[in-house]
Amino acid sequence: MRTLVIRDFILVEYQEIPFAPGMNVITGETGTGKSLLVNALSLLLGARGKEEWIRPGSSRAVVEGCFALQGIPEVRQRLAVCGIPLEGEDFVVLSRELTSGGKSKARINGRTVPLNILRDVAVLLFDICGQREHSLFFTSSNILRLLDTFLPERGKAVKKQYVTRFEEKQALEERLSSLERGQEKELAELEEILEEMQQLELTPELILEYEEEFGRISQAQRHLEAAQEFRESVLGDGGVLRRISRLRALFRELSRTSATPQEAEIQGILERVELELGEALRLVQGLEGFFSFSPERIESVERAVAEIERLKRKYRFLTTSEFVAFLKGLKERKSILEEEIAQKDVLRERIAELSRELLSLGGELSAERWRAFEVLRERVKEELATLALQGANLDLALEKRREPGPEGIDEARLLISLNPGMPLLPVEEAASGGEISRIVLALKSVASALSGTPVLVFDEIDQGVGGVTAFGVGDKLRKLSRQHQVICITHLPQIASFADHHLKVEKCSTGEKAWVEVTPLSSWEERLQEIARMMGDEKKQAATLEYAETLIRRAQSGGFETQ
Repeated sequence: MRTLVIRDFILVEYQEIPFAPGMNVITGETGTGKSLLVNALSLLLGARGKEEWIRPGSSRAVVEGCFALQGIPEVRQRLAVCGIPLEGEDFVVLSRELTSGGKSKARINGRTVPLNILRDVAVLLFDICGQREHSLFFTSSNILRLLDTFLPERGKAVKKQYVTRFEEKQALEERLSSLERGQEKELAELEEILEEMQQLELTPELILEYEEEFGRISQAQRHLEAAQEFRESVLGDGGVLRRISRLRALFRELSRTSATPQEAEIQGILERVELELGEALRLVQGLEGFFSFSPERIESVERAVAEIERLKRKYRFLTTSEFVAFLKGLKERKSILEEEIAQKDVLRERIAELSRELLSLGGELSAERWRAFEVLRERVKEELATLALQGANLDLALEKRREPGPEGIDEARLLISLNPGMPLLPVEEAASGGEISRIVLALKSVASALSGTPVLVFDEIDQGVGGVTAFGVGDKLRKLSRQHQVICITHLPQIASFADHHLKVEKCSTGEKAWVEVTPLSSWEERLQEIARMMGDEKKQAATLEYAETLIRRAQSGGFETQ
């Protein structure tokens, strides 16, 4: 981490806090606000923001962390996947903004991103270890991840296989879940409908024909009456055809004596009218046939239409056209359902096969983890000895899960006996707060070489530690800082004396308001005075300053014993 910028956060109005490679130590009186720096960093890790963290009188609080990217290709890859190119830059800026109501915005390089994306990137950059995080540190998943850093090559290959199979199984289960829409029930319903339609000898085409014929039957009487009236008007005693026939005879008789062009034209018109009326009669005859039904046919059609109406009510269709459209798509829908059911059967079979593979691979992974634990136990035992826990004995409990999980088939617990003859108990039950801090530090120390997290933040990991043991803690942190950037908040001068870069937190007040300032101690004299203050000498007397100098020189040279 290069810098941490804090604006209007708790008691900080504005601070740009620089960090350096190596071991960064943050000190200050109790209650000056050292923990607010951890709260600020936890926001970048996706922690839930609190409205009371916004400085009184402000509408928002902002935390920004600038991190170097050298040697962390995973961050560039993750950002590229999220569409946030770095364009050759060797740093990335993570930020979080809190506003009233507990709302927040997450940004990477100024671009707004979902909180989970900020979290995914942040965990690749830094890790916080403190009293509040110890309960999370000893969770099963975290212990398994710790063990897996010590897996031999065979074990890593087994885990890779396991993870691949587990991810495939998850994807297939999601696919199966998306297909679980009650196809079997729907298919049974469709088959019942098809069978009923077959028994009734009804097809979509027949339904439309019955509906159309029923409409003709309903209108038949009116049409037949109109046809009869037309026939009588044309063919009756005083009908149109008879009159036209007489008119044609009249004009024919006239044309024999004195024919005129008009009379000849009238004769032609009358002839055409007679022909048109003949054609109309032919059509009327056909119309009568179209609307003429036998009583048996009428009864048959009415019975069919009543059955169609019953089916429409049964299957909840308002119109015949909707019902017909449904029936036309029945066979295609049935085919789709049968295909989906077949797919589900294939998926279930493959999921069952993968479950068996996972149990087998999980068993192999468990055996490899026991081998990894033997390596871990010996290394941690050496580390604990330098932290005044020489008699501690670490053990592992692996229990099988009911179902394979993302980390395997194991549930893991770390057990410890702090003294010879004492029973093995879960670490959280067997150790005090200070002892847990040292155990966590020992575990992180042995895993640090295999961990890719560049920044490690330790929040008062010295709880319950004092004397020469504090030098052991400081030495461990200093060694960690050779492979990681270490940021450590401490109350102990022994640990502070190991710092490569020392920051002091102070609370200031004018009587009307209070604020926090974080100041780098750049000079030798400033460091000596702060170490002296931490030893309880507010007046910074010469003897205390001299001892403070001795502490720093011993820490820098490693000239102390912890056993």
